[in-house]
Amino acid sequence: MSRLTNETRALIPVFNEFGEAETLVYQPEGVMRVKGSPIDLLEHACLYYGSSIQGRIEAARHVLGPHRKTPVVMDWHADAVFFPTIAKESPDCAWINFQHVTAIKKEGKETLIQFLTGESVKVHVSDHTVSRQKQRSIELSYAFQKRFHDSTLQHA
Repeated sequence: MSRLTNETRALIPVFNEFGEAETLVYQPEGVMRVKGSPIDLLEHACLYYGSSIQGRIEAARHVLGPHRKTPVVMDWHADAVFFPTIAKESPDCAWINFQHVTAIKKEGKETLIQFLTGESVKVHVSDHTVSRQKQRSIELSYAFQKRFHDSTLQHA
């Protein structure tokens, strides 16, 4: 599998015939099914970029306040911010990169999330929850990008 990047659109949980966690990873080169849960893949990606997922969550809560379903800044430039659809501990938790979301539409008891590519995924949460999670991700990305920009100006 290629590593998760800011071009990764979504991490959707699925289970194989033995009940083992796998993930549909929406990448530029297509959708890949890989072993491991979305949270495991995101943890590996966070470590690749220099911190654990728990460290990223603590930093996000420092900016956003003590909320549940905290978005995660995967890389230190804040280029890739993924938000959980439900509690991160749930095996049904999907993670969505907010930058690729173009539309959020209610479809019965599910919500359709459409991406820039025209692809879409359905999640089992309300459209309000997805919209709120996207908004919190925008706030977090802005705060970290501003800090990064301000610190590079001070050192120039």
